[in-house]
Amino acid sequence: MKLNSEMQTEKLMTPIAHALHGQDLLWDDINGMRQATRFATDEVELARKAVLGLADASALRKFGVKGANAAQWLQQQGLVIPEAANRWVVSAAGCLILRLGNTEFLIEDAAGTATESVCERLSLAFSAQPGLYLVPHVEAAFVLSGTAVAQLFSEVCSIDLTRVALGEKDVVMTQFAGVSVVLMHQDLEEESLFRLWCDSSYGPYMWDVIAGIAHEHSGGPVGIGRYFSAYK
Repeated sequence: MKLNSEMQTEKLMTPIAHALHGQDLLWDDINGMRQATRFATDEVELARKAVLGLADASALRKFGVKGANAAQWLQQQGLVIPEAANRWVVSAAGCLILRLGNTEFLIEDAAGTATESVCERLSLAFSAQPGLYLVPHVEAAFVLSGTAVAQLFSEVCSIDLTRVALGEKDVVMTQFAGVSVVLMHQDLEEESLFRLWCDSSYGPYMWDVIAGIAHEHSGGPVGIGRYFSAYK
């Protein structure tokens, strides 16, 4: 890992880079993206995570397609897709498959898939054809956890986004602090997490909003390895 002073030399930075400050940050490369992977000591990060933790998951590879033939094409590539719109499943390889409406899909690789990337395989297999269109995905992505997540949601969103309100495999597209987001709940590595994606241009703003509220509850930013053991 390298210190904060070296981040300026990297070409591909996390979308939230401009929201990150402080000389104590540790940086690393994940899937070719430079991002902060440590914000405080183990003790502090674990305490934050339990109350209201926030991690940057933007480096996880993503792939998107849409169109009348998108579902059929993904199935031809060996993926099991959600049966209905606004639902998600996990593939045999551990990647997330989100169905954003009837004919649009977002796929995100499982953490640590350096050599067996589903998204890279799909990118290589894709060719433009009627009813099938590539959708570039460069969103800022976040992981949220902790006992105060429900309070965060109540402050920034007009609908109930708690685990109780969300169905087990629901995908919600809504306004979050005034920004359009995709959100879902997931139990991962024996923890209850919320995943959130937004346009990369809003990444720094979203990070600042969530981190600010998290600090009010004695939570705050943590490294991605706190949620995905592949990056510890």
